[in-house]
Amino acid sequence: MASILKHKMGLLALLSFLAITFIAFFKSALELEDAEQAYYSQWLRWGYDDQPPLYTWMQYAVNQIFGVHEVSFSLLRGLIFAGILLFMGQFARNMVKDHKRAELAVLGLVLLPVFIDFTFRRLSHTSLLCLAILASFIMIQGLRHHKTWVNYALLGLVVGIGMLSKYNYVLFLAAFGLALFFDKGLRQVIFNKKILLSIFLVALLLVPHFYWLLGPNGYLVELQKSIALKTENSSEKTLYVIGPLFFLVLTLVKLMAPLLVLFALAFAFKKVTLHKPKLDWFTKIALSQLTVLVLFFVVLNVQKVEERWLLPLVLPFVVVLLRSMEFKSVGKWSQYGFIVFLSVIALQIARTPTEKVLGIPSSVHFGFEPLSKLLQEHHTDKQWTLPDVTYGGNIRVLHPEKEIFSKDDFSLPKSKRKDVGGVEVVLGSGNLKGRIPMEQLLDFGKEKDTLFIFEFEKDVPSFE
Repeated sequence: MASILKHKMGLLALLSFLAITFIAFFKSALELEDAEQAYYSQWLRWGYDDQPPLYTWMQYAVNQIFGVHEVSFSLLRGLIFAGILLFMGQFARNMVKDHKRAELAVLGLVLLPVFIDFTFRRLSHTSLLCLAILASFIMIQGLRHHKTWVNYALLGLVVGIGMLSKYNYVLFLAAFGLALFFDKGLRQVIFNKKILLSIFLVALLLVPHFYWLLGPNGYLVELQKSIALKTENSSEKTLYVIGPLFFLVLTLVKLMAPLLVLFALAFAFKKVTLHKPKLDWFTKIALSQLTVLVLFFVVLNVQKVEERWLLPLVLPFVVVLLRSMEFKSVGKWSQYGFIVFLSVIALQIARTPTEKVLGIPSSVHFGFEPLSKLLQEHHTDKQWTLPDVTYGGNIRVLHPEKEIFSKDDFSLPKSKRKDVGGVEVVLGSGNLKGRIPMEQLLDFGKEKDTLFIFEFEKDVPSFE
């Protein structure tokens, strides 16, 4: 630990971890992804709705050690965030061969809004995928020089972890596969008898999950629906090719805008000079990744995608940008970048309590105690079914001893779909479907919603 703390990036990772964990004490309710994990981590499953299971398995383990409360969810996210900084620093040092410029690759992440905000405060599966892809690059780099059985075993574990983190990992694998056609060194890594060990370990890790996903329960159909909803893909041909390419470029610009603006200004004021990046295996994978994204957007006619969805695929290539620049005073850039990163962390810590003091609406300031109290006082011995996993997770934190169910949990095992005299919480009068509620709760939460509570009409709750 002492050797890590001597390094600026190690200190930054530690401070980030502590800050993310500390912020949890200022929240009255969970962030969306934390609430999702609070709900799903009640059980160990082979999959959770439209996401692979690894992050939730990790959260389950953390909960077993530290209990089910707000800090447990921030703790895991903080560890992963710190790991991203350390892995990015290690990979950049290996690729850039310059300590200060490698530091800039890490410090530059503060200028990716979706990373320093979403990953810092709420992302789960996406954060784990960032870590997995960085680990993948480190393993590929190591295998180019040391084709040992241990390294091939580690490659298999990393690829399995990537796929069990988030399905987007397949786009990274596609880029790596495309780069094989253009780089002899990568082909030597893959066309080696020891790769059979990697393949065996990947299969060992993935077969149970994909048996679950591709089985007769229809989870693959639900996953396809989720992808279509998140990407807004369309069969309309009016914007075909041009439209998807425009949305891809727009998303990439939004993802990296502050970083690109800073370096553009630095170039304009002659603080940095540009040169052609070396066309090595890493640059070839970067170009392949861009090609894969273009094909993905065009073939599926994608009309929209969130920046955080592309973050894990783009994050490592900040190193490509750094390798194409020469800094007039790299030491000062590193020094000021470190100060900026620390300042942003301080702002993230102050943000939640400041919002509360100033009365700025935020969902994390609206606790679920009123609903919890109503359910506990009037329906303590009954099964509770909440309208969605956000409600379910927040109620579970307040009642960790009780098994909570959610209306929108389509991967809930059939063995769990039973009732011993339960109640369901319905959000909004439009979802009552003519039923007469037992109770109601007015002006609930940030959106001032109306909640209705009624008993199940049958022994089996109406999961859909």
